Amino acid sequence: MTLTDTEKKIYNIYLKNSRKGQPYQPRKNFDDLDPNTIAYLFRIGSFLKRYHHIDWNEYFESFNSLYPNEKYPPLNYFVSRSAIKNYALYQKQKEDRDPEKQFDEIKKSMKFIAHFCLQNKIYLEDYIYHKTGYMYSWLNHYREHRINPYSLMEIGNVLLILDKVPKDELYLFATNLQENIVAFKSRYIQSPKTQNYVKKITNVIKDFVKNQLTNK
Repeated sequence: MTLTDTEKKIYNIYLKNSRKGQPYQPRKNFDDLDPNTIAYLFRIGSFLKRYHHIDWNEYFESFNSLYPNEKYPPLNYFVSRSAIKNYALYQKQKEDRDPEKQFDEIKKSMKFIAHFCLQNKIYLEDYIYHKTGYMYSWLNHYREHRINPYSLMEIGNVLLILDKVPKDELYLFATNLQENIVAFKSRYIQSPKTQNYVKKITNVIKDFVKNQLTNK
C-alpha cells in the first residue's frame, strides 16, 4: 500500500507526541516503513476521516496530557477504544479549566456556530432551537466537542431546552449534562472577564450572520 499525505501526516503527529516534548525530526522518507505500521496508519486515517470532528493533534496529545509520566503507547493503541475514551476525557478536562483560559476554544466554537447558522440559513438566536432529525443540533455539536459550553451563554437559555428533553435521551450526549451546564453557568457568572468576552464575540457573530443572511 502506498501512503498518502494523510497517513504521512498522522505518522508525524504521532512521532511528535511520542517524543514527549523532546526535539524530533519529521519523517520524510517512508519507503522502509514496516507493513504493520502502514496498516495501522490506514486504520487510524479511516477512523479520523469518519469522525471528522476529532482534532488530529489533540487526539494524539491526549495521552500525554492525561498520563504525563507514562511511556507513550505504540501506534496500534490509537485504533483502540481506550484512545477514544481518553480523547473524550481530555476534552472534558479542558472544559473544566478556568473559563478565562478557554477564550481560544470559545472563539473557535463561535466560528463553528456561525458557519452552521449560515449553512442552515438561521439567525444566531435560533441556533439553540435548531434540530437535526429529532434532536437539538447543539447537543450533537457538544457531544462531538465542536462547541465550547461558554459560547452558548449569551445565545439563549439552554437549560430550558434541556428540561424538554427526556432524561434517558440526555445520557446519550453526556453524563449529568444539566448539572454540568449549571456549573458552567455559575463559573461564567463569577467571571466578569469571560462574560465581557463572550458578550462581545456573540454580538459580533450575531451581526455577521444577520448581515450575511440579509444580503443574500
